[in-house]
Amino acid sequence: MYSIRKLKKHHIRELKKVSDILYECGKDMAKKYNLHHWDNSHVKNWIIVALCALKNDIYLVYNEKTPVATFQTRKTGHSLLFQKLATSPAFSGAGIGSYCVAEIERLAKEGGCSDVICEVYDKSEHAKSFYEHRGYTAYDVTGTLKYKELKLRKEL
Repeated sequence: MYSIRKLKKHHIRELKKVSDILYECGKDMAKKYNLHHWDNSHVKNWIIVALCALKNDIYLVYNEKTPVATFQTRKTGHSLLFQKLATSPAFSGAGIGSYCVAEIERLAKEGGCSDVICEVYDKSEHAKSFYEHRGYTAYDVTGTLKYKELKLRKEL
């Protein structure tokens, strides 16, 4: 089955695995859905992961010894924000995303959070559907330089 590991900021090899999963997901979303918001170079993904490690807790999800997914969390007030939930395309459809969401919600409860929040690219229909199916509802929209993101929340 799956297991998760919280990474330390100085674990370069594991953080590189996170970057690789995000890179693979970006290419896959661009090809399958014509969504390019994660379609970055290896270098840009590595920089993003390195910067995120300064403010977020980063997790790798393993199927036995193989890293298959990643996500990041950060407590904000009474909420747990999660970002960059990504499953390696080679393992897509195996329930890993659902496992990750359940683990995120478990972490939120253990941390005394009253809800879980995330942001989803407004054009990402597959992601919106995935979260809505798990009880998340939109409560706000925020704009970036390039696109809009829906803010989703689930009360615990």
